[in-house]
Amino acid sequence: MSGRGSATNEETIPMLLPRERPLLMIIDGHALVHRSWHAISVRQHLSVSKTGEDITAVFGFTNTFLKALQEWTPTHCAIAFDLPAPTFRHLRFGDYKAQRPPTPPELRPQFDRARQLMRAFNVPIFEVEGYEADDVIGTLCRQAEEQEMEAVILTGDTDTFQLVSPWVRVALHHNIQDRKVYDETEVRSRYGGLTPAQQPDLKALKGDTSDNIPGVPGVGDKTAVKLMVEYGDLEGIYEHIDEVKPPKIQASLRSNKELVFQGRELTTIVKDAPVDLNLDTSRFWTYEKKDVIDFFREMEFSRMISRVPDPVEASGQPDLRSSVPDDSPQSSPGTRETVEVDYQSVDSREKLDDLLKELSSAGSFSFDTETTSTDPMRADLVGLSFSTHPGRAWYVPVGHKDGAQLPLEEVLASLKPIFESPQIRKTAHNGNYDITVISNYGITTVNMDFDTMIAAHLIGRKTWGLKNLALDILDIEMTNISELIGTGRSQVTMNLVPIEKVTDYACSDADMTGRLRTILEGDLRREGFWDLYSQMEIPLVPVLVRMQRHGIALEAGALHEMSRDLNQQLKQLEAYIYDLVGHVLNINSPQQLSDLLFNELGLPKTKRTKTGYSTDANSLEALKGMHPVVDKVLDYRQLVKLKSTYVDALPQMINSRTGRLHTSYNQTGSATGRVSSSDPNLQNIPIRTEMGRQVRKAFVAEGSPDWVLLSADYSQIELRVLAHLSQDSALLDAFLKGEDIHSATGSLMYDVPIDEVNTDMRRIAKVLNFGVIYGLSPYGISQQTEFSPDEGQKFIETYFSKYPGIRQYIDSTKEQVRRDAYVATPLGRRRYISEVNASNYNVRQAAERAAVNMPIQGSAADIMKLAMIRVHRSMEESGLKARMLLQVHDELVFEVPVEEVDALKELVYREMSRALDQYDGLTVPLVVDMKTGYTWGEME
Repeated sequence: MSGRGSATNEETIPMLLPRERPLLMIIDGHALVHRSWHAISVRQHLSVSKTGEDITAVFGFTNTFLKALQEWTPTHCAIAFDLPAPTFRHLRFGDYKAQRPPTPPELRPQFDRARQLMRAFNVPIFEVEGYEADDVIGTLCRQAEEQEMEAVILTGDTDTFQLVSPWVRVALHHNIQDRKVYDETEVRSRYGGLTPAQQPDLKALKGDTSDNIPGVPGVGDKTAVKLMVEYGDLEGIYEHIDEVKPPKIQASLRSNKELVFQGRELTTIVKDAPVDLNLDTSRFWTYEKKDVIDFFREMEFSRMISRVPDPVEASGQPDLRSSVPDDSPQSSPGTRETVEVDYQSVDSREKLDDLLKELSSAGSFSFDTETTSTDPMRADLVGLSFSTHPGRAWYVPVGHKDGAQLPLEEVLASLKPIFESPQIRKTAHNGNYDITVISNYGITTVNMDFDTMIAAHLIGRKTWGLKNLALDILDIEMTNISELIGTGRSQVTMNLVPIEKVTDYACSDADMTGRLRTILEGDLRREGFWDLYSQMEIPLVPVLVRMQRHGIALEAGALHEMSRDLNQQLKQLEAYIYDLVGHVLNINSPQQLSDLLFNELGLPKTKRTKTGYSTDANSLEALKGMHPVVDKVLDYRQLVKLKSTYVDALPQMINSRTGRLHTSYNQTGSATGRVSSSDPNLQNIPIRTEMGRQVRKAFVAEGSPDWVLLSADYSQIELRVLAHLSQDSALLDAFLKGEDIHSATGSLMYDVPIDEVNTDMRRIAKVLNFGVIYGLSPYGISQQTEFSPDEGQKFIETYFSKYPGIRQYIDSTKEQVRRDAYVATPLGRRRYISEVNASNYNVRQAAERAAVNMPIQGSAADIMKLAMIRVHRSMEESGLKARMLLQVHDELVFEVPVEEVDALKELVYREMSRALDQYDGLTVPLVVDMKTGYTWGEME
């Protein structure tokens, strides 16, 4: 489905001009690995999906290195690492760096991974016992300067500023994205005119907590700079010690003279470490690209592969563009694809006739569309590509602004019988998009029996974009769409790109899709996914396409009125908040809000961020009840989000061609198998708030009162699945008796008859039913109830004593995922969770929660998908006019003529309740709640 008219996120690396003089790029290995770790790990931990190995720092380090190659185009490269053995500084000063915490265990192996990356790039690694990496870097800089070679140091440590010279610059990386280059002028500017050579003295005066260098008590940054500017160095200061003011600083300098000179010795980088800069071995661009790509694949850095530059001869200039070994799309990074390629443009009637014969006789083909938009309901068709055999493909242009092409109507009329033939099998990548586009031109695609994107997702591949799959599986590097349509403001739509440029690109898409089918189909069959794929996922595609094209009617006027009401409510909330705190502030500013909550009001501090302490939703939820302003800010944010995401946005998304709102459904949008919704996402409209219900009221039955909406919602499906998976006798008994499950739980928890369970008991039972099985902690229970964490723990213990089968299910699932690194639904859908064996405790805990959750949510997803297929098929067979419009979690929404309501209710209930009939079914019945109404928000 490439060529939609929007660029990918891949970087396009420009071609740089040859250098006038050689440049040595020296990397401070330990500093950058540590900097990468601390920058990323505060937000997330990254791991290899197959092994669970933590690669957080490796990812950041690799990203920094690739960006540096693009920016600096070095002719030579070297990297320095610290060794664990003590250095001469540790031997002379026992407390040197003694305060530093130990390296996190999950970070330690990542230094070796960074070394492995450098070896793949053929970068010499320098490590010298008794010396720090800074000393190695200083020595290399001196040797480079002696050979009239420029040097740039990549580091996160300001210690190297003392090495800056007319020949040496420092690229200081504050984090993964932010860096600044320091030459002599920048160093002087940062330190009040002080030179690089004065840095050791400056640091000795003010001290350095990171290296445990004490400095002179009472001398901070400003005082140290002032002393150095006035007296030049430590010797100058002590020669004029009687002139130093104020007396307190003079006294401190006198009493700490020995310590401050010792500090200078510790902070001075030596330049005579036992290393030699060999210009031959440090010459860059001598690596084998395949070695780098193999490492990236092992680390699962798929998106970085296209950023690996092509090396050239040592004397040449590297091509830093996003590389394809040559202009032919069959070229591969590291090996050459042996398939002979024949890609043709179909621009005459004779060529079209030949293509039609080929497609008809082949019995199977792969296809792709080129369009003007990523939204299939707004996209204009620009061209279609087809492939029948590896290396053989055709591009049929129909919507280019210029160039030889046949009329759109003629081409589609000729292709219609091919697409609608049940005897010819079709393969696509994200076929949902392609057949939706084609459907808009009156063609129904029949027998699309393979989708490479869905197949890759189902077997557990981490990325399933066509270009990533081609690279990972076929070892073929395809052209990025940005090379055709550009990026940013200069981006154009595909119809403006010359046909000759699009032909190879489009043909390659169809060709690679066909080649991938052969391999992925074998994987699906071999790994036991074929039935799930062929009986559930593929039959669901045309169902989703039909729903997407139907769309749903929206009363824009109702939302406009609601927007005005929300504006008024927001103004009232703003005024109320200002009154509470006694002044005006920007409530939408995290920095101002942080200052208000934690400095002005003195509330307990949350986690630290760049701009202060966090004010995100989770942080504020933890502060609820501590001050009235917290609750009001949460209310304010909820209204702002509702207004911007739905009330104001939805009317703008009504399709001008159909007058209806069309969401897009994605079968690969979640790890549990649930279908996701986007553009707009209709699955996240709040249902439990009055405002959310008001938004839903704007979704209406077109043609009312003659038409209505019908909602069919599975009742407590996840708890029913849990009863089946756990086989807990009490839970099964409650469902088989048709009892309200939350009341039944309340009866067990409080040891009272079910008819004596009151509202509060049921509410707490509901929290436990939906919370404990997903890893809700005692603290989490205390957040949702009036109980303390200790009381929450007792409730959890009581819950599991009443439902021992659930405890057994949770324990056995955790044991199984630790053994197999995946969990599965009864129908065979898997989720690979290798993080369960990660060394980081929080990562392991999250992985265990995901493992317990997935068979339950995944089974609910499987049931819903089977139900949609059955309902769709029955509606077609019955000839009803009713239309299935939306799927939202466990709910289906239909638009139906009033006279068909009873028939549709009977049909939908029958098919949804029997969704698992072709399998063994659940131990408990599936129950479906039905409602009708003229709007989605008003149903009964």
